[in-house]
Amino acid sequence: MKFEKINARLNWRERADEAGYLAAILDNPPYWVEALDEPFCGVLSMDEVEDVIEAATSELYDMSLQAVEFVVNGASSERCFDQLKIAPQYRNAIRKSWRRHDQSIYGRFDFAYNNGDLKLLELNFDTPTSLYEASIMQWFWLEDLKVQKTLPETCDQYNSLHERLIESFQKAKKDFSTIHLASVDDSAEDEDTVKYLQSCAVQAGLDARYIFMKDLGVDSLGQPIDLDGNVINQLFKLYPWEYLMYEDADVKKQFGRQVFSQLAESSLTKFIEPTWKMILSNKAILPLLWQLFPAHKYLLETAFDDESTDAHFIRQSPHVRKPIFGREGGSVSIIDPSKPEETIEKESVYGSEGFILQALHALPKYKDYHLVMGSWVIDGQPAGIGLRADHSPITGNTAVFVPHYIRN
Repeated sequence: MKFEKINARLNWRERADEAGYLAAILDNPPYWVEALDEPFCGVLSMDEVEDVIEAATSELYDMSLQAVEFVVNGASSERCFDQLKIAPQYRNAIRKSWRRHDQSIYGRFDFAYNNGDLKLLELNFDTPTSLYEASIMQWFWLEDLKVQKTLPETCDQYNSLHERLIESFQKAKKDFSTIHLASVDDSAEDEDTVKYLQSCAVQAGLDARYIFMKDLGVDSLGQPIDLDGNVINQLFKLYPWEYLMYEDADVKKQFGRQVFSQLAESSLTKFIEPTWKMILSNKAILPLLWQLFPAHKYLLETAFDDESTDAHFIRQSPHVRKPIFGREGGSVSIIDPSKPEETIEKESVYGSEGFILQALHALPKYKDYHLVMGSWVIDGQPAGIGLRADHSPITGNTAVFVPHYIRN
């Protein structure tokens, strides 16, 4: 993968607005690369896409499902759940969800792809964002540049996200004709992501209704309802399962019983993403993958941050310390034991459940930006990539989205 400077489209903000994206939120701080003084993009070959990125995504997804099976049905199931910091009240719900083959629509691997070498950094398989930018924004960018003759007509993009999302929602329509889609009410990025998914659901033929998480209610039977009192049979939520796990514990303290764990176990409501995704939505899955697939070419050596021999070995070399539950780079540290004064740390509230250690693998750089590649899985299939660039080697919520094209 290479990077090259490319001029911004003169009307890129208008094009963003036309596509339903509020361009104003892309500027402060810059989130879309054309808001920078010197925009740039990624350049890939078709061989890289097919033989490296797509192949790695497919193999890693298969390995991830094997890891779920190991946690759910393996002889050390309870120990694995303990390591994943998943509350006992949710474990049977997860097991039932996995055995029911509850539908998953999407997820994202984060890769370090540098000098032809690809390594998995982490999995975002419960509430990944930057989806709209990867699916729609960068596709419009490419098409506009081809019309303007800035890029040759023969250029392509690794991006079948939109079509695959619609196909996946069409499968959801087989269970219920209506779907509610929810996000928090104080995040423009989350709301845009969910409303984009709502549009995909509508195109799939579903009656898709948007709702804020705070407006979810519960009826006398314990089923979730919307503001009009309608029972929610199918709920897509851009809201982490671990948050619900903690909030359920608070509800039990107040009212003597939990809500969401019982719903997930009973299957009265279909959740997307499903409860079994809790296994793939925290970083404790990384040392479990390393234990199951030691020295795999796509994996970095990883261990729990404890007193084990494996953890001690990783600490001897440059490594990354990550919270088991964390978002947007919060509480992540990059540590070189030979240069402790150069430790990079992004402080946050995360980390109370513990940490994992991962061998350091440098991200590719363009000027003073570090770039991480997000590789999307839609309905179990590799579907495209998005690049995010950050001045810090710890990718955070101020990273800039960078489009790419395939040079034929």
